[in-house]
Amino acid sequence: MTSRSVGNVLRYGLPGLFLGLASASFFGGAGPSSTALAETPAAARLGPTQESSGTIAFTTSGGGSSQLLYIVDTKSQAFAIYKIDPSKPDGLVKLEASRQYRFDLRLAQYNNLPPEVNAIESMVKSISSSPNR
Repeated sequence: MTSRSVGNVLRYGLPGLFLGLASASFFGGAGPSSTALAETPAAARLGPTQESSGTIAFTTSGGGSSQLLYIVDTKSQAFAIYKIDPSKPDGLVKLEASRQYRFDLRLAQYNNLPPEVNAIESMVKSISSSPNR
C-alpha cells in the first residue's frame, strides 16, 4: 500500500468508519456488539458488504473532500443518506435524504423505459406456452 493510499484511507475511510459504527450502534440499538462496515471510496464501488442486525452502512465519495454515508435499515425498510464534509471547521454531517421504501417495492414498475413489465410478462408467457417448447 503506498503512502498516498494510506493517506486516502485515513482521510476518507476513518471518518466514515467511525460515523458508521456510531450510527449502527444508535439506530440498531444492539449496543457494543452492533457493527457496520464503512468502506473507503474505492472499495465502496463494490457495494455494501456487511449487514448487522438489519442495518447496512457504507460510504462513497461525495466529490471533493466530502463523503456520503448510506444507512439502510432492512427491518423497517427505510434508508437515510448523510453528507459528511471533514474540510469544514467543525466538520459537517447533513441529512441529505431519507425514505421508507416498503411501498416502493410493491410497484410493478415506475418511471421505466419500454418495454413495460406487462409486455415482457406476456412475451415470456407466450414463449413458455408455445408448442415448440
